[in-house]
Amino acid sequence: MKTTIHTTVDDFLRDDDFIRYVMDAIPDSDSRWASYLSAAPAVRSAYLKAYDILNHLDDCHLLSPEEKATLKQRVIHTIRLSYN
Repeated sequence: MKTTIHTTVDDFLRDDDFIRYVMDAIPDSDSRWASYLSAAPAVRSAYLKAYDILNHLDDCHLLSPEEKATLKQRVIHTIRLSYN
């Protein structure tokens, strides 16, 4: 995981490590993100919202259709990179 500070939902949704963590449910990553949240509890709300968006992307009403399409492409790209 990078040492980038995430303060917004957008920060989380732009992070390939976070996307992999949510989409692949990597156990080792669980502890790293739990540690991150412990160190920065103020970002918990943004973390949870980003997590929810990725898990319910097709049903998400927080994003415009264009934002959904862009995020889906980013998720697909990120997942492909992790398997190469």
